[in-house]
Amino acid sequence: MSNVILASVSFSFGSIVMKSTAGFTKVWPSLLLAACFVIGAAFLARAVMSAPVSTAVTVGLGIEAIAALAIGLLLLGERITPVQLMGLAFVVGGVALLRR
Repeated sequence: MSNVILASVSFSFGSIVMKSTAGFTKVWPSLLLAACFVIGAAFLARAVMSAPVSTAVTVGLGIEAIAALAIGLLLLGERITPVQLMGLAFVVGGVALLRR
């Protein structure tokens, strides 16, 4: 499961960088974004060697969703609505059920 977490961290860091690429018009941020996604894919590929693909990918996406929300709130100054908060609760519950 540690490879899933590392993949999610890499993909989430890439999502922070994504905004600074300006639609892939800035070279260095675009290369950093690509590197984050390639590293994340490598960790995910390692994760599915020892876990079912359906579980590893879904848990990873759940972690990424939570991380994206936290990044938006804490680093990008975004706001969360009650509906989004409820959606987050469903994601956390779903990830917890998949890990059983």
